[in-house]
Amino acid sequence: MKKILIIGCTEVTDVIVPLLCKDPASVSELNIASLDKAECDEYRKKYAGGPVRITTARMDVKNAAGSKMMLSITQPELIINLTPPELAPTVMKLALEIGADYIDNELYEWNQSNLLSKQFENFTNFRVKNLMAICGCAFNPSAITSFVRLAQEKRFDEITSADILEVNMKSSNEVSDIRDIVDSMDFQAETEKAILIEDGKKKEVDPLSVKAEADLPGCGKKDLVILNDPIVEDFIMEIPEVPNVRFFSTFEKKTDERIELLRETGMLSKDPIEIAEGVKIAPIDFLAKVMPVDHKKSVPQGISETAVLLSGTHKGSEKTIMIHVSMDNSECFEQNGVSVASFFDAIALLAGVKLICRGKWKKAGVFSVCGFDPEQFLDAMKKEGFRYEIKDAEPLKISSGKGKGKTKDKDNDKAKDKE
Repeated sequence: MKKILIIGCTEVTDVIVPLLCKDPASVSELNIASLDKAECDEYRKKYAGGPVRITTARMDVKNAAGSKMMLSITQPELIINLTPPELAPTVMKLALEIGADYIDNELYEWNQSNLLSKQFENFTNFRVKNLMAICGCAFNPSAITSFVRLAQEKRFDEITSADILEVNMKSSNEVSDIRDIVDSMDFQAETEKAILIEDGKKKEVDPLSVKAEADLPGCGKKDLVILNDPIVEDFIMEIPEVPNVRFFSTFEKKTDERIELLRETGMLSKDPIEIAEGVKIAPIDFLAKVMPVDHKKSVPQGISETAVLLSGTHKGSEKTIMIHVSMDNSECFEQNGVSVASFFDAIALLAGVKLICRGKWKKAGVFSVCGFDPEQFLDAMKKEGFRYEIKDAEPLKISSGKGKGKTKDKDNDKAKDKE
């Protein structure tokens, strides 16, 4: 049982607050803080009167002095960080200073080919203070890698390949300006090389250049294309025994001729240019000022599904299994008020929080969920309403899609460039 501070009001907050408020065995007191205290007060009004006391506060984590003062008053034992991922190092520093454990559900710069996120640079600091930090405790990567590790332990002697298949698994999002569009995963998918692992080595192919036909239990037959997702490279660090890994997803073209023209003319560049003596601005920042986009909320429709297709050997025989989870977005909104993607992320985070609060997870340092028993983690998710199935399956049917589809050894390319 711990005093918990949640920093940030998001769709994940919408899910975890009512569930934590019903669990006095895990939570002694819950404090909710964000830049907008009114948002926090809404939670307090809605869930006050339950067995867990709720307090609220305004908190700007960039204001170090103000944040330290607030933490000295609330004295949390566990900080749940739901601020944007680039603020994770700042919040982790606050946790170290106040002497609190830490958990978040996004990895900062995980998608920048760094393999491990910025959060892990704090490992020694947390170990010295005998504190624990859990990073990236979300459906992707934590539940997906737990599926694979559980299969390693229970169903295979050796896994030779893992294909992650995704249908309609994007969280609802708000677009405020052109920068949000360019930074979105949907937009980047059209131009970003797709990383895959082949015989234990990183390769890259053109996006959309490999097509897969999948028969999924929840969504039926779907045409998927290879795209880039950080979880592929995560296997190199977390599950290096799996030598072949790919990520496939449904995809709809997001760009149009106007955005292509902006790209070709350099107006989407993030590099500042000098427009007057001593005055610099990035072209994309200029665009954000002169062509604002209204806030729009994208709500997924239909069934969202993720499957992990694993092939390997067991007792001398080859086998392929599929571990999958699916849910209808309309039903999820009706029951939980959020999309399936946000609900799955919230349940993964909630499972980690309760394992910490009940003393099941306790290590000094900074860890991902891969540092713990996968079955224990998935069982904790089940207790919160998460359901997955395991079934025998057939390997993917692969064909060429858009693009050249030629693989490149990324490390060799870099070496050639240096020469």
